[in-house]
Amino acid sequence: MAQAIPCALGGERCTFLTQMYVDNCPPLAGGREIWGYPMKYGIAKLDTVGDTLTGVLTYAGQTVASGTMVYKHGSPTDPAAIEALLKRTQVTLKLIPDIDGSPAIAQLVGITFADVVVKGAWTGRARVELIDSVNCPLADLPVLEHTGGLHLVTDMTLPYGRVLHDYLT
Repeated sequence: MAQAIPCALGGERCTFLTQMYVDNCPPLAGGREIWGYPMKYGIAKLDTVGDTLTGVLTYAGQTVASGTMVYKHGSPTDPAAIEALLKRTQVTLKLIPDIDGSPAIAQLVGITFADVVVKGAWTGRARVELIDSVNCPLADLPVLEHTGGLHLVTDMTLPYGRVLHDYLT
């Protein structure tokens, strides 16, 4: 599960990733240490219940986010438009301290998915609820308006990233 914010960097449309939650330690460590993804351990579940796609994120035993979306009875979405969206550069802020607590790495990192294949994409009505949590601050960026949801089925490759800016040089 990820919290992503559309943004622009040097005129290029990007996606800034503020928080990510995974339930598997190797991807958590690799994603955080190699790509700088802001990862923590959390359990995300996505299920289909009748005509509704449901998602829940649990952190430290507490539900911190839940959402619903119409399941495959919204509008089909143009695969080329979704592919373009997924090929936008993802931007992360990679911060790794040195042994004395001072910054050892402070980089803005860009990652662009490769080999993107969109197998299905649907838009439709959706709702999300974020619950306050001290160590999972998703709700610190509140939902102001529900504009819809996007359900994707894709294949893609996560290549290594590139340094967009090194704050220590």
